[in-house]
Amino acid sequence: MISVIVPVYKVEKYLRHCVDSILAQTYTDFELLLIDDGSPDGCPQICDEYAARDPRVRVIHKANGGLISARNEGIRAARGDYICIVDGDDWTLENMLQFIHDTVSQSPVPLDMVLFAAHNVYEDHMEETVNSIPEGYYDRARLEKEVFPYLLTDTRSGLQVGVIQAHTWDKAFKRELLLEHYTREEKIRVFTDVPMTYECLFHCQNVYICNEFLYMYNKTNEDSIRARSRENLLTKSFYYLVRYMREHLGDLGPSVNHQLNEYAAMLIIRTGKWRAETDSSLQEAARHLKEGLRESDMLSFVTVKGLPRKAGVVVLLLKMRLYLPAMLLCAARVRQQKKQLQQP
Repeated sequence: MISVIVPVYKVEKYLRHCVDSILAQTYTDFELLLIDDGSPDGCPQICDEYAARDPRVRVIHKANGGLISARNEGIRAARGDYICIVDGDDWTLENMLQFIHDTVSQSPVPLDMVLFAAHNVYEDHMEETVNSIPEGYYDRARLEKEVFPYLLTDTRSGLQVGVIQAHTWDKAFKRELLLEHYTREEKIRVFTDVPMTYECLFHCQNVYICNEFLYMYNKTNEDSIRARSRENLLTKSFYYLVRYMREHLGDLGPSVNHQLNEYAAMLIIRTGKWRAETDSSLQEAARHLKEGLRESDMLSFVTVKGLPRKAGVVVLLLKMRLYLPAMLLCAARVRQQKKQLQQP
């Protein structure tokens, strides 16, 4: 009934723990697809070892093409009614697939997606990743009223991430839904979960959302693709990401185009805030931001009109090529957020 896809690339240190956690599931009617994306370490051999030991494991070896390419290979090969996607350096709780099976089987309506929660695992502590909207069944009418207007961005309290996280690993997708709406643009190398997750959600008729903790998200692997993604902020990959989202999500709902504009602005501003935190000076941060905007052409996707006031001022300054003043505002926002976190 369920296919589990694990894209595999340079996760030799973590892969056995990941695969063992899946094979130890209390629910056993699943297939495990290990997609070796041309990994140059010992991962290909580890994948083959598991396939030789357990008939539920299938391995696909392919030339390196990136995370989206590997994930797509698994989606096209999957046979299950539902698909879960697990990162090769993460692991699952033993009841994850049982919970998905029971939720789908007991649902009063056919479900397109099941959304659950996860623990972020650090070296010395864990944090919770939960959905920020009420648990329960959402039909199309409820989705259009309570979710879609705030899916990509939520400006009810400033320019914020939308009400549903874009991760693929804390969700189960109906296979037919993924086959229709998986991301075709394999040049996207940052925020690779975003376009597929949101496109699928916009095409859902019924979903179930809960805060059952079923997944362990490994935040200790600094060599992972996601950990390195910040090094590539505002590269050409951002251009591919936003262009693809505009082409495939635009006009799917009354406020989607507005949210896409806000989302592109949010990516730019978050990059500025990260530069303000990590570069040695604001002058250097402004220079890096200028270079990134030139490479990514992100400003071409953003209009100032309709943005929240503070975000609009930053974008306007950047469009006027006033990079240092824009960076000063980003740095001020970073200080304000840190101050808020320190308050009891």
